[in-house]
Amino acid sequence: MEEIPALSDDVLDLGRRLIPSPVFIVGCARSGTSIFGEALAAHPGITYLFELSPMWSGLVGEREDHRLDATHAGDDVARRVYEGFTEASSPAPVAVLVEKNPKHVLRMPFLDRIFPWARYLHIVRDGRDVTASLMFRNRGERWGHLEIPGWRELLARHPRENHVRCAHQWRDSVTIARQDGSRLGDRYLEVSYERLVRDPGVEVPRALGFIGLAVTDEVREFWTKIRDETRGSYHARKQVRHYVENHSRRIGRFRENLTPGQQRDVEGICQELLVELGYETA
Repeated sequence: MEEIPALSDDVLDLGRRLIPSPVFIVGCARSGTSIFGEALAAHPGITYLFELSPMWSGLVGEREDHRLDATHAGDDVARRVYEGFTEASSPAPVAVLVEKNPKHVLRMPFLDRIFPWARYLHIVRDGRDVTASLMFRNRGERWGHLEIPGWRELLARHPRENHVRCAHQWRDSVTIARQDGSRLGDRYLEVSYERLVRDPGVEVPRALGFIGLAVTDEVREFWTKIRDETRGSYHARKQVRHYVENHSRRIGRFRENLTPGQQRDVEGICQELLVELGYETA
């Protein structure tokens, strides 16, 4: 494959001047990007942006899916991104600018051409639990959340089996992100949703250290809100509408939400990746 040249020096210099320390939180939808983003956003050295979807949609227009690669990012697009980030973070951002956006799980090559100095935090959650959560927005003959490559064909093949569609959504998006991330070297870090929930006092400092920041009292105070039990617990902002009170625990919720047959279907689709990531399967 022919190598795509870098953007022009004057454009990259503009980006580095306006946004010297960009960080992107990526992950399949319903993998904990919001609660993880809020944990980092508690840090006074972070300017936090929640899903600048209107900006991105305006830049890339209507597409077959949410996948973007380096060929979609030219000098003009990069300038518009820098300007959009600067406007969204006005007044001027503090030390680190963080955007969390699940769609970016399919866009890292695109982002890396615009921000070749950026860092990426990829939060990964058990695909069976992600499937159980995604199903709320993928009911009936409707596709919700991430439009992975080939999503229209999947919808046509499985118009009612939304657990199957959601399992493919997790498997394909995580696989793509891990492949893309492997090319980024030490600018890419995987974060475990399960470790975040069980021991945020370890996983959050690890992520902060990766982006060059130390833990603060504000961050410590926030991570006390993160817990496995759902009853009476904190829900990330803008995510309450996605919450269905049908599970008592976040970790392993699929055992409460998926029928035995659905569990077998999902594990059949996701088995290889689940094992690769260290999750126990039947």
